[in-house]
Amino acid sequence: MEWNQYKIKIRDALDRFKFDEEILAVLKNSVLNDQKIFIAGNGGSAAISLHYACDLSKGANKEWEKNKRRFQAICLSTNISYLTAIANDTDYSRVFKEQLINLAKPNDILILISSSGNSPNIIEAAKYAKDNGLIVIGITGFSGGKLKELADYNAHVQIDSYEVSEDIHHIFGHFLTLYLNSALS
Repeated sequence: MEWNQYKIKIRDALDRFKFDEEILAVLKNSVLNDQKIFIAGNGGSAAISLHYACDLSKGANKEWEKNKRRFQAICLSTNISYLTAIANDTDYSRVFKEQLINLAKPNDILILISSSGNSPNIIEAAKYAKDNGLIVIGITGFSGGKLKELADYNAHVQIDSYEVSEDIHHIFGHFLTLYLNSALS
């Protein structure tokens, strides 16, 4: 693929990207409501989930060094020893769910990033979250898969490309950071 072709794909995907506007209020209000924001994904989406956690924890917080009421973002894709212990002792489909059992409380927020929307561990986490009073935000590509059906709120790009889908998910994360930073002023 040529660079100009890829740029056209990205522009087209951005034009088709849709998200539930309520996501903005849910995340903005999480500071006031003392809600934790858990984020998870696999592969490239694991890297994106880590980036979201960094940007929400620091970049989205207005006057970061002075502000003690901050977004509380935790990436579930990063504790390799815990992930592999869960996967080894149970099943890989439970690596995010088991962490939520330890850390989450009702009314916390779970952001799940999955291009296909069908990864078993993402679906298990979404089901657990729904059954235990967490708010689920799904960020998906392709058709959105099962995650799009399970999520309370969705951000979705109908594109059959992991690369383009992940690029749009990154862009959305940066938008959220800038939006939340300005919304708290």
